[in-house]
Amino acid sequence: MKSFLIYGASGYTGELIARKCKADGLPAILAGRNPDRIRPLAEELDLPFRIFDLSDAARIQSSIKDCFAVLHCAGPFVHTAEPMARACMAAGCHYLDITGEIPVFQKLHALDAEA
Repeated sequence: MKSFLIYGASGYTGELIARKCKADGLPAILAGRNPDRIRPLAEELDLPFRIFDLSDAARIQSSIKDCFAVLHCAGPFVHTAEPMARACMAAGCHYLDITGEIPVFQKLHALDAEA
C-alpha cells in the first residue's frame, strides 16, 4: 500500500490523526515545516517524516510525489490550502484537509475544473 502524508502532523489535530494512524497500522508519513516539532513525534511513533514549507511549489511536489494522498492539517487554510492542493494536482495525488472555512471550500471547488 502506498503511503499518505499528514502535513501539519505536529499540530493538535494532526498529531491526533498521526497517533490514530500508527495505532491502526496505516502507512503515514508525517510532515511539516518545523523539524523541532515533527522529528520528535515521528521518532516517538516510529514513522517516517519530511520537512518542507509551502513557499516552494517544486519542493512540495517532490515531497509528495510518492504518496497516494495528502491529509492537510496546517492552517490557516485560507493561506495554506491552495498551495498544497495545487502541488497535489501537479503530483497526481489526492488532497484532503480538515478545514471548516467556507472561503477555502469555495477556492478549492474552483480548482475542480483544473484537476
